[in-house]
Amino acid sequence: MQEEQAVNFQPMYGEHQPWFARLFALYLLIVIIVLLQRGVRFIWVLLKLRKRSEQSESAFSELSSRIASSKQLAGLTVLVSILNLSWWIADILLGLETAKAPPNLGYILPEIGYVLTAFNLGIIVSVAALGGSMWAQFALNRRRNAFLNQK
Repeated sequence: MQEEQAVNFQPMYGEHQPWFARLFALYLLIVIIVLLQRGVRFIWVLLKLRKRSEQSESAFSELSSRIASSKQLAGLTVLVSILNLSWWIADILLGLETAKAPPNLGYILPEIGYVLTAFNLGIIVSVAALGGSMWAQFALNRRRNAFLNQK
C-alpha cells in the first residue's frame, strides 16, 4: 500500500511590503480622491458659469489656479513614484547584499515585479491627473473665449 503524500505549494517569495510602499499606496489613494473631488467641483462650477449670465474674470482665474494645482500634483506624484521605485529597489539590493546565499532570481524577479507595479500605478495616476488637467484647461479656455465673444 502506498501512502498518500500531500504536495504543498510554498512560494519562494514573501508577501512583504515595506512601510514606504504602504505609505505610497495610501498617498495614491488620497491623490485619486482629491483629484476626483476637484474634478467634480470643477464641472459643477463650470456648469454654474454656463447658466449664470454674469461671468467674471475672477471666476475664470480661480478655476485656472485650481487646474494649475492639479498639474503640480501630477508632477509631485511622478516624483514620489520615482522615489518609491528607487527606495524599494535599494531595499531589495540591500537584502541581497546581507544574504548569506548567492542571489536567487526566484526572489529578485517577483520583488522587482512588485516594485514596477507600484511605479506603474503612480505613473498611471499622474498621467490621468495631467490629462484631466489639460482637458479642464481646454474646457475653461473655451468657456472664457465664449464669454469674451459675448461682450
